Amino acid sequence: MEARNYEFSMVTGTEKKVYTFEEYEALEREEGIRYEFFDGEVFAMAGTTKRHNAIVQSFARILYPFARKSGCSIFTESIKQKLKTGERYVYPDVIYTCEPADLADDSETVVQSPSLLIEVFSESSQRFDIQDKRLEYFKIPSLQYYLLVSQKHYGVELYERSADFWKYTIYDGLNAKIALEKLGVTMTLAEIYEGI
Repeated sequence: MEARNYEFSMVTGTEKKVYTFEEYEALEREEGIRYEFFDGEVFAMAGTTKRHNAIVQSFARILYPFARKSGCSIFTESIKQKLKTGERYVYPDVIYTCEPADLADDSETVVQSPSLLIEVFSESSQRFDIQDKRLEYFKIPSLQYYLLVSQKHYGVELYERSADFWKYTIYDGLNAKIALEKLGVTMTLAEIYEGI
């Protein structure tokens, strides 16, 4: 007989299923829905807007030449990022990795050692992307940059790893230019928001 794990939710007074990682991946395959995974709990991902999708596509287009030149890869929206705390997996909007282990098997669904993570936030995801995910992302040793990108105005927030702290910079307006020197990447907000 198959063992099933359940926890009791004090909020709703109902049982909630606790998944293993293998059950979680099987659930995504069966349902065709992306879920984020937090220590056995699964949370369905909300749908996105055309604007959100256009911004993510802009990043893929901008980053591709830099990635190709340096032997790195870009993944968007449907590849998981493993967090360092517990057994947790999330879906950043853009993952840029140069780690050979992340690039070795193209049938994998998870990246472990990104250099750059990008979240295009909405009103519904803003608190989670800015507070909760940011703190988790900062624990990833390979991560050099974290970009938070607004959909409501032409603005990007950049967190850059320094020796023992994270440097924070705000870029505002289409003329602003972002230099990710450790990756040899430069881009403008005009490129990011092209057509928006």
